Amino acid sequence: MKNLLGRVVLALLLCGATALALAQSPDPRVEWQTADSANFRVHYRAAQRAQAEAVARAAERVYPRVTKALQWRVRGRTEIVVITETDLANGYTTPLPFNLIGVMLAPPDEGELLENSAWLDLLLVHELTHAVHLDKVRGFPKAGQHIFGNNPFLIPNLFNPSWVLEGLAVQVESMQADAQAPVDGAWSGLGRLHAPVYEAWLRAERAQGFIGLRELNANGRALPLSKQYLYGAYFYDFLFRRYGADAPQRWVTRYSGNPPFWPRLHSNPVAITGKPLDVLWEEFLADRANQVDARAAHLRRQPEVMGTALTGPLFRIPSVAMQADGTLLAVLDDGLLRPKLVRFAADGRRSDLAEVNAMTRVTTAPDGRVLVAQPDLCDAWTLVYDLYALQDGDLKQLTHCARLRRAVYAGQGAQAGIAALQHEAGATRLVWLDTRGGNERVVYAPPPGWDLSDLAADERSISVVSHRGADWRILQFDLAQAQAAPRTLLRRDRPIHGLAQDRAGLTMVLAEDGESNVWRLEGARLSRLSHAYTGVTAQSGLAADGSLGLVAVTRGGQALRRLADTQALQGIAVETSETPPMVPIASVPTQAGAPTPQGSAEAGHALNGDARSAGDLGVARDYAAWRSMYPRWWAPVLSSDHGLLTVGVLTDGSDALGWHQYAAMLALEATQQETVGSLEYLYRGQHHLALSRRVEARAWTGGRSDPETTAYKRDTQVQWLSTALWPTLERRFTLGLGAALERSEWVDVDSENESEKVHRLEDTRLAAALMDYDSRGANWRSEGANRGLNARLLYESYAPFAGEDGDDLPRDGDYNGGVLRTDLRGFVPLGRTVLGLRYTEARAQGRTEAFQLGGATDENLQLGVQLGNRTLALRGYSGDEPELQGVNARVASLEWRTPLADIDRHLMVPAVGINRLSASLFYDVGGVWGRDEDAPSAYWRGVGVELLGELKLLYVMGLQVRLGVAKGLDGPQETHGYLTVGRAF
Repeated sequence: MKNLLGRVVLALLLCGATALALAQSPDPRVEWQTADSANFRVHYRAAQRAQAEAVARAAERVYPRVTKALQWRVRGRTEIVVITETDLANGYTTPLPFNLIGVMLAPPDEGELLENSAWLDLLLVHELTHAVHLDKVRGFPKAGQHIFGNNPFLIPNLFNPSWVLEGLAVQVESMQADAQAPVDGAWSGLGRLHAPVYEAWLRAERAQGFIGLRELNANGRALPLSKQYLYGAYFYDFLFRRYGADAPQRWVTRYSGNPPFWPRLHSNPVAITGKPLDVLWEEFLADRANQVDARAAHLRRQPEVMGTALTGPLFRIPSVAMQADGTLLAVLDDGLLRPKLVRFAADGRRSDLAEVNAMTRVTTAPDGRVLVAQPDLCDAWTLVYDLYALQDGDLKQLTHCARLRRAVYAGQGAQAGIAALQHEAGATRLVWLDTRGGNERVVYAPPPGWDLSDLAADERSISVVSHRGADWRILQFDLAQAQAAPRTLLRRDRPIHGLAQDRAGLTMVLAEDGESNVWRLEGARLSRLSHAYTGVTAQSGLAADGSLGLVAVTRGGQALRRLADTQALQGIAVETSETPPMVPIASVPTQAGAPTPQGSAEAGHALNGDARSAGDLGVARDYAAWRSMYPRWWAPVLSSDHGLLTVGVLTDGSDALGWHQYAAMLALEATQQETVGSLEYLYRGQHHLALSRRVEARAWTGGRSDPETTAYKRDTQVQWLSTALWPTLERRFTLGLGAALERSEWVDVDSENESEKVHRLEDTRLAAALMDYDSRGANWRSEGANRGLNARLLYESYAPFAGEDGDDLPRDGDYNGGVLRTDLRGFVPLGRTVLGLRYTEARAQGRTEAFQLGGATDENLQLGVQLGNRTLALRGYSGDEPELQGVNARVASLEWRTPLADIDRHLMVPAVGINRLSASLFYDVGGVWGRDEDAPSAYWRGVGVELLGELKLLYVMGLQVRLGVAKGLDGPQETHGYLTVGRAF
């Protein structure tokens, strides 16, 4: 059976899928509520009203600042979803089907988001800038929206390169509250523009050559990963400095009037600067080079002190830890395969210890024990960090769904345990667990507005980084003094991270002079140990011999280095304070274990930001999907087919939480008064219903200008599939049940006998059961899936509906049997290339519809489960050979895939581009056999080559196009060329 609606939905998704697909979906198992503020409608868990109020206050607080910067007020209320289903700091914005912002409450604890803004303020300024930017419209598209609503093609700013969108948001987030941009070269402490992380990346980019405009427009695989934010922010800063404070806003205003399918990026700055964008970009890069050179001049006066390289540039190195004997542990992500936990001996020898998930953190104890915190799905809805111990080369899970983002072994003897930072609903707190990961107790919860972002420990104490705004502190808890308040060891006005501790002191990453380096705190003296020309992102702490591991920003990624001889390059005297900045909930554990918390623990659940108990959020009401899922846009549909005239509308929609998603095309065939169209509905990502009805002229009279239909075919398809999922990040197991109907009828328009006017050609009904295991994986640089296995069993039975077909159908069409289809797909990495293997076998019992082998497309392997589909790809054959038709079938493929080039270029006139171009060599073999046979009597083989291009249209619409040539080695031995979309499997 063919799911025609899937093609309609594909077209809709190309117009702009919601960002919900990129974020953790709100958990439908809990109660949700909705409340309004002046400009926002906030959806939140019923138990998290306080968090929703904090979000609403922050959103209303930044609203005037953003709307003033862009000279535009969003039309109507913007929907906000408060998300606690992830431990990662992020957010999203989409204008489709309506203005929607996702606020992930987890505050950042690493990377470029570590700065001096309150997390909710930073996040909402950034995301609200997107919302206002995308909502702004004038001229022709504004008039069109009055007719067609929020039609994707009438949102001009949606069709921007992502650097235009992200750069503006970073520039606005970095402005002061009075909408003044930061002084050139000086970090305001707010936002990422001129922040130490971005300045380090710019110095690395300057060394290797800045990215060109066409490459940036294409947004390919080149690093840094945040290049769109980086280049875009400094470009808007350049406009601000060189062409006036209103230049960014004028840029947005001009682009907001672009007509559909005509994103005039190249000419957009002419009225503002007198130059087209390609000329202006070269001016920008020259200005940027001068700025970077001037600001880096003082760095170059001293030799770089970064030790020796242990690795070349890698995609990401999120964590590094040092053992006392000089053994260095690191999490290495090469962007190609799964990240690995790796050990480097003191002499540099490398050994791989275990595969881990992306963004894993590792710490070590003085006695050599290794503790790992890695994110995973603890159920189908929540992405959280849990703890693992490295034992005998394997990772043993210690906690489950514990939300422990950072952890270290602490104490010794009877006092030994694990200290960890726990995140829950946007709040952080220090907790204590025993060495097996059990008996969790809250030790310390900061008051509202403060976050705990890092920690370190030894046998005697625990040190924690606590911060609010520009007040960053290291607090230390003495394990020997159970009831003592924490002692303040250090206070700075900029982020502290990468904390490590030993008996003599603490090491950390600080941007004390605007450049991120490794610093050491011993007593009241802070000493700089590294001198980086770019910047340091992580450090390991000191080994017993004084050596140090660190991660440096470098050309093409990040590199792991070992600094063998650490010496103080700079020293600063610091003041320490015995006065704690806040009162702990409970003391650290004594020998008897962690005590019951003293005082109220509710402070640990308050969000950063304004701590008022009442806010601007209105009365709560139960969440109702229907309030937001009604259609917000439409487009006309008009088609003509030899006398048939179809008129209709196309639309789609979703509710704010993304639980209900639909796409519809409703139409009327005017001459025969037939209702046609399609409807697809997806509930909570697991329950799918598709309906489709169409008519096609088959006989007509008259000329080309005035045809009259005399007969037409009417096709009706219905498909339902419900699934239950058990996913983790690396494996997914699915069970499903479904049913499908396909009916084809011949309608004789001129027949005078109503009983003979309609003839049924097909009336197929079946039930289905599905089992699927999927461990396929990919990475940033990989050529699609490059590891793992996908195994699927699909059983389809006509038996539940046997005997219900009409008497006018031929007996062979009255199906009553069943089909068991097995699909196996495996992928083996071979360096940057991939060996792909595919095996499909279908066996039938009773009377069933026959399979047809041939062609280059298999919808079950490319689009997902399509019930009743009886086409199996066998390249080298056309797909209409009677020798390749049978009720039982078997097909196998061997395919070698290799990237040819990451072209990564996108033109502005016309607005088309291409990212990666890759190739594959394949060998297919297949055969069919009948109801009374045991195996194919002959196998048909095909070989060929394919090119796969990642095309981009209008900067945002991606399309994988496959161009192939296949030669059949059996039968007529014909050569077939084809052009299709997507990979073969």
